[in-house]
Amino acid sequence: MAKVPVGKTIAFSYGFTFGNIGAIIGQIWLPLLLLTLGRFFVISPYYESFSQAMVQDNTALVQQAAVTLLFYMLVALIFYAMIYVSLTRQALGLTHGSSFLRFSLGAAEWRMYGAILALTLAMVVLVFLIVLTAALLGSVVTAVLGAAGMAPEMASVAKGATPKVLSPAVATVGTLIFLFIICASIYVFVRLFFVLAPVTVAEEQISLGRGWQLTAKNFWRIFLVLLATVGPIVLLILICEAVIVGPDAIMSNADTGFAGTVSRMEKMRPHLPVLYGLGFVLSPFLFGLVLSASAFAYRTLVPPLAARGVILDAP
Repeated sequence: MAKVPVGKTIAFSYGFTFGNIGAIIGQIWLPLLLLTLGRFFVISPYYESFSQAMVQDNTALVQQAAVTLLFYMLVALIFYAMIYVSLTRQALGLTHGSSFLRFSLGAAEWRMYGAILALTLAMVVLVFLIVLTAALLGSVVTAVLGAAGMAPEMASVAKGATPKVLSPAVATVGTLIFLFIICASIYVFVRLFFVLAPVTVAEEQISLGRGWQLTAKNFWRIFLVLLATVGPIVLLILICEAVIVGPDAIMSNADTGFAGTVSRMEKMRPHLPVLYGLGFVLSPFLFGLVLSASAFAYRTLVPPLAARGVILDAP
């Protein structure tokens, strides 16, 4: 099985992105602008509706806000598909030159839309199954610990009392289960996502299994590539959010549950236009780094691509 060359992939990603940033902006600025406008006219009202619904305990308003958000996300995937196709083709060498405006919605974009939607649904189902399995396992382990006397509060629960503090053993089990869910979700997402765009574009097919096959025994290499390319942009965004909104933008406060969610949403809402503008400015770099890295890795994992005339040299 071929290996993803970490250093060369990172070098190509930065070389492609910063060496072609003008062409990248020209390729994606219109769908990116539509995404940003959608966030302003949909996400901002959603924050307000959700906050009001929680304060008023209005279930109908919560459902209405959730449906609106879901519809926006389904439409937004179309514009993400446009961006993925355009930049992946450019990074693979399937298109050359630059253009000031590109807005295409052909078979390739719809395939990409289907691939992104398939990945999203697969992750939702997978996370649900992981959480369900972890919950069942946690219940069994907690019951065993209670029977062994390592979770004394279980006896009080059986009598109808509410325990104030979990025993160290139960707390440890809960932490381990939570970490398992996070790590398993990250592992599967990285394996399925990383070469999704080049597989869909170059092979003209929607196949999550193909990406899983190509990335076998490459997880940690891909993780390092994503850490080196996505990591700095994400860190910059978090720092900017912390400066603009305050530390609560990236750290939870004392409030938990719905109260904490509403509190953070209220703090974020006045600053959303500035944050959207920040995302608009940084997105060409983020998309360029990620999609060019995946294209280079795909070219390495599928050498026969060169026989079809695809040239992928570092700029």
